[in-house]
Amino acid sequence: MTPNSILPNEMGRPFGRLPPIDLHYWSPDPDAEIPVHIMVTRISGFTDLRDLHWKLVWVVNVTEKDGDVQIYHRRLEVVQEIGCNHLTNWGAVTQVETASSKRFNPRKVVATMTLAQRQELERLAAGVRVEEPNGVWNCQDWIVTVLQQAEQAGLVTSNEWMAGCRLGKKWRRRIRAEFKCIT
Repeated sequence: MTPNSILPNEMGRPFGRLPPIDLHYWSPDPDAEIPVHIMVTRISGFTDLRDLHWKLVWVVNVTEKDGDVQIYHRRLEVVQEIGCNHLTNWGAVTQVETASSKRFNPRKVVATMTLAQRQELERLAAGVRVEEPNGVWNCQDWIVTVLQQAEQAGLVTSNEWMAGCRLGKKWRRRIRAEFKCIT
């Protein structure tokens, strides 16, 4: 894949747009070894594996409120903001999902990391630039770039990140079962 042009503005962040709400203050990343996953979510209206949204996530806290389990996870991703034709890197953000949310599945472990390693992963991801839209480059390419840099920094091995990104038959079957109409 040939390198594309990098967006001239700061990580694709739209001028005047506020970043997503970060719950890191209420659920900080614990000083513990935690598995870091690639989470796959479906983008409405798309039916190809290449169109699935990838992000790196790890669980930082689990609570129960009114009988509903809430899962706080730290995430690294690039997203398409409403009204923009490109992706945006907002940096690491802590968000909450309920245990019943379909958005928390499927996922695949890349590696188990210490707090210091996850903080380094966040630092690396914050520096991975966003490419201009070209109909080819997407969030999956961004995740691969982050993990390649993590390998160079000694955070993961090539086998770990490649296995995490590989969409083998079993993984594809699970994704198709989860999202029903993915080809």
